[in-house]
Amino acid sequence: MTNFEVPEPIINTPYDEPRAYWKITEGEPPQKLPGRRPASYYFKPPGSEPSFLGAEDLGTQIELKIVNRIRERMKEWRSQGWPGVSRTTLELLNYWRRDGRGFRLFFAQLEAVETIIFLKEARNDFLQGVDIPLDEPGPESKERGFTAFTRYACKMATGSGKTTVMGMLAAWSILNKVNNRSDSRFSDVVLVVCPNITIKNRLQELDPELGEASIYRSRDLVPSHLIPHLSSGRVIVTNWHVFEPQTVQVGGIGSKVSKAGVPVRVKEYVHIGRETTTARGKRYLTLADYSRQAANEMITVLEEEIDKSGSLKRALIESLKYVESDTA
Repeated sequence: MTNFEVPEPIINTPYDEPRAYWKITEGEPPQKLPGRRPASYYFKPPGSEPSFLGAEDLGTQIELKIVNRIRERMKEWRSQGWPGVSRTTLELLNYWRRDGRGFRLFFAQLEAVETIIFLKEARNDFLQGVDIPLDEPGPESKERGFTAFTRYACKMATGSGKTTVMGMLAAWSILNKVNNRSDSRFSDVVLVVCPNITIKNRLQELDPELGEASIYRSRDLVPSHLIPHLSSGRVIVTNWHVFEPQTVQVGGIGSKVSKAGVPVRVKEYVHIGRETTTARGKRYLTLADYSRQAANEMITVLEEEIDKSGSLKRALIESLKYVESDTA
């Protein structure tokens, strides 16, 4: 069986928790099951050949146990009136779920925000056994001094209203901090990091300074009497590029020319790819660029890693860079 068409593809409303789902198994007719589809992902060993033959090629299905546990605990926590949350949070939660909203929020939006609130504010008995693992950096990053940190990630589909969720979280954090300055769980400064200029421009509506034109009013996310308090906070929207170490300039000339600034000898891995670029924290060089830089002593090759076919996969190199100081 390679046709996974079901007779009724839409079986839930976006405003309520899913009550049924289709279970599709290779070689069997689709089954409509009650309840919510358990959270899981599919794993394929690195190096597996891509295939387009059907679901049997997705890999091994692995349950996301921590996600399913959080969903169960949150459902009980929600049914009991969100015990443990601050008075400010409780007002926002009731405001977002109230009847008669002009812009009714999707269940996915409410659940995404409630998940973060649950992990930060829920009463301790609801959090028993909910241990979020630290986000550990890879070996290369550890060599550069990076350490583990806590990351809360809400994965949402295209069109499900991620910007609104960001606005709800910003309002929650800022208003709680304004009402209780000593509470370290919250911040009145929110940083939004974007992938490009286009997205940055779209997200300007997250700025509380826009008042009635902000998303907090256009999407009815904050009661009118709390808007002045929201303006006490800041939402900074910027591109990720600003966090890259900047070369120092002298008289408008970059350090690649003037070699001004702080000289640093840097060891790093470079991966051989189809183009010279940086992606997901990794540096890529084409084989031609790698050979040229090594020949011109722009980089010192310390170690090379060859794949099974005998091709160069990556190399540990050392190079001299002139970058801004830590203070800068």
